[in-house]
Amino acid sequence: MPAVSKARTPSIAQLARELGYASKPTLLRHLAHIDELGPQIDPEQLYPHDWIVFRVTGYRPDINNPDLIPGEALRGDLSALAESISEAAGLTPDDIPPEHETINSLAARWGVSRKTIERYRRLGLIARRIDLGSGRRKVVFLRPTVEWFETMNKDRLGQAARFDRIPQHEIARFDRWARAYRARLGWSCSQCAARIAQRTGHSHEGVRKVLLRLDAQRDRAVFNEPPPAREREGRLVLRATIRGIEPRQVAKRDNRRVNALNRAARKVRTRLLRELGLPAQEVTPEQLQSALDAGPVQEIEHIEGERDLTTLVQQMRQHEPSVAYEEHARTVAIDALKKHCGWRIAQIDENAPKAVELDEIETDLRYITMIKATLLRSRLEQVLSSIESRLGGVIDSLTPGRAAHLVLGGISAASGAIDRYDPSHGGRIAAPIGLAVNRFVAAQPDVAQPMDEGKASRRILSGYEIDDWTASITPWQQWLDPDRRIKGVLGKLDERDRIVLVLRFGLGDHRPVNRAQLAQVLGTTRAHGVRFERAAIRNAMGLVHGTLNP
Repeated sequence: MPAVSKARTPSIAQLARELGYASKPTLLRHLAHIDELGPQIDPEQLYPHDWIVFRVTGYRPDINNPDLIPGEALRGDLSALAESISEAAGLTPDDIPPEHETINSLAARWGVSRKTIERYRRLGLIARRIDLGSGRRKVVFLRPTVEWFETMNKDRLGQAARFDRIPQHEIARFDRWARAYRARLGWSCSQCAARIAQRTGHSHEGVRKVLLRLDAQRDRAVFNEPPPAREREGRLVLRATIRGIEPRQVAKRDNRRVNALNRAARKVRTRLLRELGLPAQEVTPEQLQSALDAGPVQEIEHIEGERDLTTLVQQMRQHEPSVAYEEHARTVAIDALKKHCGWRIAQIDENAPKAVELDEIETDLRYITMIKATLLRSRLEQVLSSIESRLGGVIDSLTPGRAAHLVLGGISAASGAIDRYDPSHGGRIAAPIGLAVNRFVAAQPDVAQPMDEGKASRRILSGYEIDDWTASITPWQQWLDPDRRIKGVLGKLDERDRIVLVLRFGLGDHRPVNRAQLAQVLGTTRAHGVRFERAAIRNAMGLVHGTLNP
């Protein structure tokens, strides 16, 4: 998901924040005004702030000394203003006319990359952001805006469309060279493309696509290579590596190259990360380090939720002091990490994502899960008290199934409240958590039924098993967390396997480490560290399933 454009002019950024509180019909009118304003901006002129507010909202504020904004800066911030208003209005596909363009369709129309389209938003190409549900967003461009941009930027778009277009006589030369490399050296298509790209100055991927296109037109292919790995195969490799299975085993079974499968798996990981919809905001290394160096952030450990309902309720009744400073430090760390990850995700080249970048982002996400679990545990007593307050009695008097539903649902509601909490606004997280849990309990169909006096006999017996509440507090756990049974067999593993799993997945009292850091601890290369990691997972799962003797 593309990052939200941020207005660089303080006056426009302030206007974007102020307009976010209006109703949806009002915001839709503002968007229409922005579309009309874009073509009228002269980059060489200066525009007063109150005039801009009037053109967007129809209201002229009384400002004694309005800021003067250069036309070029104003045009560059119009898309950011429109995107901010789109987010505030909660635009859906129904609010957008069917005649619109997406980033991919514009890239194909103009013969440019997605990154170039994002840069064009700074040149006056006004975008909308629409909500697709489940936290997903999509950037679209209305047809009149696109046509105006094309008219105003004919030279620029013409150059872009012609960029790196390979002449026919060069394609014929590529074909001759590739045939020779294949016949004499036995090189693959990618190896031939790399050599040709080095000789001619074209991109490796561009030459590779030319060679594949030539091969598809022949009766008898030169390279006779399988087509690119599909997303289904990428998902298969991702599931296999989570279980410690080497990609080469999957490649051998499916008659594929390991590199092709790994590339497909990286694209799947990139898609999963983009679908998280994390806020994309640049955080300086100093700000991030300051947030993570705070004492309460350092003092966390891996938490495993109690799976016996009776024991969990007893734990939730125990009062655990909640220190305001600790809460604030941990929420600030979560917020900084989310923005940092969102920013890095937005920078990923989705056509050629790098394994190192993905691993670093995923490691930070695992750290967010650890911090959030610690923060949520300190609020379990509040969750239970909020539930019982709405019930009008103790939860122990309910049937186990209903009690488990309320407890786990209440914890999930509290988790969502932490996700929405903004530490920069001040205040503690107790209020939003209380509101979220009360709203959840009130929505249950039978929660308002009064409890009979004198019938609060204990009906929850020990041994009623429930899900681990820590297993679903962040959406990325489903593909980043190891099998939760591994924690129980750590003591049976040899020292190296135990160290690898504890450090890699944060199963102790330290933050998770990425693969480069793990290799440094083990005193080996990153490639060997990856193999050690997979071997450790396989050995642990062997102990879990009883197929490996300790």
